[in-house]
Amino acid sequence: MKIIPFEDALLPKAAELLAKQQSRQRATFPELPARFEERQVAQQTLTGLLQRKYGSGFAALEGGHLIAYLIGDRIVDNPVWGRGGWVHSAGCAYDTQAGAEVIRDLYAVLGAQWVAQGIFNHFVLVNLGDPGLIQAWHSLSFGIEQIHGLLDLEEYQPERPQLADGIVIRRAGQADGPYLAELSDVIWRVQVQAPVWAVMIAEAVQETAAGWAKLADDEQAMVWLAFMDGRAVGVQVYWAADRAGGNDLHIPDRCVHLSVAGTWEEARGQGISRLMTQVGLSEMRSLDFRCCEADWRSTNLLASRFWPRRGFRPVVYRLARRVDQRITWAGG
Repeated sequence: MKIIPFEDALLPKAAELLAKQQSRQRATFPELPARFEERQVAQQTLTGLLQRKYGSGFAALEGGHLIAYLIGDRIVDNPVWGRGGWVHSAGCAYDTQAGAEVIRDLYAVLGAQWVAQGIFNHFVLVNLGDPGLIQAWHSLSFGIEQIHGLLDLEEYQPERPQLADGIVIRRAGQADGPYLAELSDVIWRVQVQAPVWAVMIAEAVQETAAGWAKLADDEQAMVWLAFMDGRAVGVQVYWAADRAGGNDLHIPDRCVHLSVAGTWEEARGQGISRLMTQVGLSEMRSLDFRCCEADWRSTNLLASRFWPRRGFRPVVYRLARRVDQRITWAGG
């Protein structure tokens, strides 16, 4: 086997590998978009990955034939993530006859390039329809960090919870910016606690509140608010997720993305989140959306239990690895 930098001449064969991979994964998750099974679409997707500012990759050849590829992207200036290397779902595919083991060899090369460039946070998106590939990444010290799940809205049959008096659920309007700003800490205050320990930069707190307030004026955002005795205590935000020509292999056609969902601690345990979810998803179904996609931290105990109980089926893992930065000088 020979590993070389990925070059444009390999695109047609790489597109074939990606198209076959999508076909295999759709055997487990038939709701995934079928367009990526078309080689032309698959090739366009790979071309887009390579054309990113810091996109690069490597290919594994055996007997002169492509048996696997690994294409990554670098983020170098994110205040929260820091310098990070990312492999998206389309950035990794292999010939099943060769097996997923070859991905370990490809990562050894791509990862070494990242580490040499001072990139120690490595991330990869992997579809759960490929257990062998997930195992390969686990064996490379990648662990589950984020879960992306799908809910079939056509089969959605919610149970209406019993609510206490004084609780109201309604759509947000243009005058609700102050309520949204007040609720802007409802998620990150959970995320900074054990066992998530996700950072929230102090300078970003005010910026986050301002961004949430603007949701009231965003015509593309579908926002619900929950009130208890006249006080805003919960929020959910939906966006149309189906983007023609997008690179998200796990986003079905006619899909909506649930991007924000939270309830203040003192209002939990009263069925508010369940009712908001029922109201929001029922409305999405009435708007002819077929699926809803949501994602949550695996270490967020509230979210990782709530969403599967609502019927969301895990489809994609974001796996993460943090390399010890001392390797740059502690080589013995």
